[in-house]
Amino acid sequence: MTDHLSLPRRSFLFWSAAAAASLIVKPDTASAAVDKYRTLTLHARWSAEDFRGPYYEKGRYLPDALAEINHLLRDRHNETVTKMDIRLLDLLSGFATKANYDRPLEIVCGYRSRSTNNALLHQGQKVAKDSLHILGRAVDVRFDGLPLKRARKIAVAMEAGGVGYYRRQNFLHLDVGAVRSW
Repeated sequence: MTDHLSLPRRSFLFWSAAAAASLIVKPDTASAAVDKYRTLTLHARWSAEDFRGPYYEKGRYLPDALAEINHLLRDRHNETVTKMDIRLLDLLSGFATKANYDRPLEIVCGYRSRSTNNALLHQGQKVAKDSLHILGRAVDVRFDGLPLKRARKIAVAMEAGGVGYYRRQNFLHLDVGAVRSW
């Protein structure tokens, strides 16, 4: 009945598995050593708070460090803390590495609660109605000693999310949403 089809199917499955096995790549120990630790250096001028150190170590995120970062990135208008998207922290860490930037990233705005976002909208501020700040997936940041144009170029080249260039206010918006820039 289907015996004449089972041999070619088995052959196909065998050869597919063999091809997949040949694609297995040995881990790059050089990059594994680099990724052993991920660090951040953050400063919130409005609260005079700092975070400096690892938030990821030996294959795991550090809960105490994440809690400290979440607190630093809280809504500065009403002190609400949320769990920031880890991909955002990885983006910031990766950006600092690519830019060879070893100074604190100055946080202009991290998390923004929906109530704060709505209040800013009603005040006529230029904030997105459904801002990624509300989801803990965006941050506005300044750089001491790194020209904003150069920072923008690096961030756009990373293709890791959204990059907003706010020249007059001297900050970049970085998020882990769709890749886009403005």
